Amino acid sequence: MNEDHQLSLYAMVQSTLSRKEKLTLVSVKNCKLTSVNLNEARISYLACGKNLCAQKDAVLPFDPPMLSLSDCRPRFVAMHQQCLQPNFSWLLTEPLSRTCLFLMAGLGYAYYCVDMQALAEQNETVAAIAGEKGEVFAYAVKISWIFGISAHILEAIYAAFVCKTVLKMKNMAALSWFLIISMVGYPMTTKVLEFVSIQKKSNKGKHK
Repeated sequence: MNEDHQLSLYAMVQSTLSRKEKLTLVSVKNCKLTSVNLNEARISYLACGKNLCAQKDAVLPFDPPMLSLSDCRPRFVAMHQQCLQPNFSWLLTEPLSRTCLFLMAGLGYAYYCVDMQALAEQNETVAAIAGEKGEVFAYAVKISWIFGISAHILEAIYAAFVCKTVLKMKNMAALSWFLIISMVGYPMTTKVLEFVSIQKKSNKGKHK
């Protein structure tokens, strides 16, 4: 399993990391399944920070425990699918995702809900920055909103495509990635691209 299931092992290790570990680790490498019993699986991996790397173990409990080792394959397949799904809490717990979410929400609110002409007429400071009728600010908001949402949707379409064709995800998982990437774009797209990179390296290893 170690050579041809690197994506599964990587995703499983990622699912065990704490929020602090995810923020401080630069990369997770050399994931290897070291032991399996009826209650848990143990995966060793190389955790690399900015200055050094350390060998660590991830423990994945089976809930409920397996009745026999013949249940390993279906259990690992289920864990693989579960670990590849995005967690919508990342939108708030990951700093870059949170920043992008609030930025897009602010642009959307300003684009659809704010009357810049009325705001400029009521506030001299806003008028000085945005123009007497708010044209400058309104135009900047419009361009930023249209560009941002268009870029995110294009990223989301591509990500959903590779989720289905390269990563072989189920429809619900691919849809979840589409939705979360539509909201924040790049921070979530990089996660899918990392999965794709690992999968392609694993596929090349199979054909050597």
